Amino acid sequence: MAKANQPPAGAVNPASPHAAGLHNAAILTKEQAAQYLGSSVRFVERQIRAGKLRACKPTGKFVRIFRTDIDQFLLNFASMAT
Repeated sequence: MAKANQPPAGAVNPASPHAAGLHNAAILTKEQAAQYLGSSVRFVERQIRAGKLRACKPTGKFVRIFRTDIDQFLLNFASMAT
């Protein structure tokens, strides 16, 4: 059982240096984008292939995603009204 002030197992601690780097980084890998979104790499790949998420693929398997494009993706496909 988790203690009251501890995040659930597997959750990214927003205060950790690694998580802070994702919010400050301009360009992310697919793995980092998945972590930023709280999803799987496969989900990120499907969204790129569907044209919903922009990505740069200059050569071969080298894929990079602008964090601003991820933020825009979240805004465009938000299903809850604010």
